Amino acid sequence: MGFLEDNSIKAVAFDIDGTFYPLWKTKVRVAMASLSSLPFAINYDKARQRVRTEDSFLSLPPLSMKERGGRMCRYMWNRSEDQDIEYFLEKEKKVFFSRYEKSFRSIKAYNGVESVLVKLEERGIKMGVLSDFPVGTKLKAMNIDRFFPIQLSSEDWGRYKPCLTPFEMLISKLNLEPHAILYVGDSLRKDAEGAKRVGMKTALLSKKAGSGSADIVFRDWFELDRVLF
Repeated sequence: MGFLEDNSIKAVAFDIDGTFYPLWKTKVRVAMASLSSLPFAINYDKARQRVRTEDSFLSLPPLSMKERGGRMCRYMWNRSEDQDIEYFLEKEKKVFFSRYEKSFRSIKAYNGVESVLVKLEERGIKMGVLSDFPVGTKLKAMNIDRFFPIQLSSEDWGRYKPCLTPFEMLISKLNLEPHAILYVGDSLRKDAEGAKRVGMKTALLSKKAGSGSADIVFRDWFELDRVLF
């Protein structure tokens, strides 16, 4: 028997960037999208990391888009008037989300990804994705969007992993007990430790031995296939 059956797993949810395809491809695309607005991009990254650090492993109320924008404005420019928030949200969309989105049209998934998803579908396992960045068309570009009726982004709540809020929202959408859900990601802190703290089982894509408290550590998707089934 495999991990899914041994642990009575009813749903598997995935991170996207770095999990379905190499993380360096995300970094390259973000960098390219940022070149035309470098000062904004640098401040944006620092503010985002500050938000992530402050919210780490806490269960917090979701933020509206305006509240999220206001927080980012305060951290970037020490002000958050309505016009600042409006400017920030428009700039964020233009610099990161729109340009970044277009650059993913040619992205390819790791070898073995689709085979695992097909097997999960055949076994009636629920599937979803939870990403920090907007999901957009990345799944479609990799030709795997059909597997995921649940597609969530931490941006929807203004709370980034490893904040517990996104994981709690995922649990609610899947409508299952946390222990019946396996979360698969490539970051020990953001994915494995965050999901573990809300009671999910965890699988970590990593080439490092002894990667923390993840229930499964796998080096590639073929290894994950062998472990799960």
